[in-house]
Amino acid sequence: MFAIAPTDLEWFKRLRAAPLGRFVNFWTPTPWGVKGLRKGDRLYFMLKAPVRKIGGYGIFSRYADMTAAAAWRTYGLGNGVDSQTDLVTKIGGFAQKRANGYISTVNPMIGCIELEDVVMLDDDRFVDPEAVGHPFPPQVVKLKYFNEPDGLAAHLQGSAATEPFKMVTGSVSRKPSQRKDRKGQSGFRQQILHNYDHRCCVYGESVVELLEAAHIQPYINEQSNHPQNGLCLRVDLHRLFDEGLISVADEFTLMVSPRLAGTSYAELEGARLTLPTHPSACPSSEALAFHRESFR
Repeated sequence: MFAIAPTDLEWFKRLRAAPLGRFVNFWTPTPWGVKGLRKGDRLYFMLKAPVRKIGGYGIFSRYADMTAAAAWRTYGLGNGVDSQTDLVTKIGGFAQKRANGYISTVNPMIGCIELEDVVMLDDDRFVDPEAVGHPFPPQVVKLKYFNEPDGLAAHLQGSAATEPFKMVTGSVSRKPSQRKDRKGQSGFRQQILHNYDHRCCVYGESVVELLEAAHIQPYINEQSNHPQNGLCLRVDLHRLFDEGLISVADEFTLMVSPRLAGTSYAELEGARLTLPTHPSACPSSEALAFHRESFR
């Protein structure tokens, strides 16, 4: 079972522009429940006109009716808005269009479709669902359920890593301004966080907003987004890793640069990384050896 739902462009763009927390709220302006989805099913985002293509997806976790205040406390920026006031304003705008006699309140009740492992696609990876055998009429205003093989998943996973990581050839740009242009970054981050159980492999930090997917061999192109070329690191460790001030030995223990002597990071020398359960997701030894060349 999977489903496709019309998706507000502003909600999508707001969430794609910033690192996602573990859970995202695909909210509805009035409660109407989700009867067809089970935990673990995919919900695809059908971006509204003029796009009319699938722009991403999330894994269904649960459905709950909540007030806007409760939704803001629970999901914060994961609601796709910048504040509780903005959330209430957007709820009122949608509800007035769809529900006759809707009475605006300062704390309306909404439907919350909680999603995890959300992936937002780059524009050039948007998919027309009809092209993969899943018609989605423009008249659908809620969800459309599908009890058939998921052609969207097969299409999006067509370029997924099935072979061990191979070093990518090409020039590396380390300019910070280039980070926003990395294709597939959202999917890579979610894959790495999932593989590491949403915890920093050094500290065990579980505040998802502080976690990042670090490329071991620096990003060159989409081939760099292989699960074996990534580590889940807290944001500060990611910066140190990129600068060559920490690295990883063959035994998957941490190496700390002498330049960090006298800091709290020096105490991490020799710390053993917590690795993914599945061997196919563990970091590439070749990539780690390459990274150690920049260790200083």
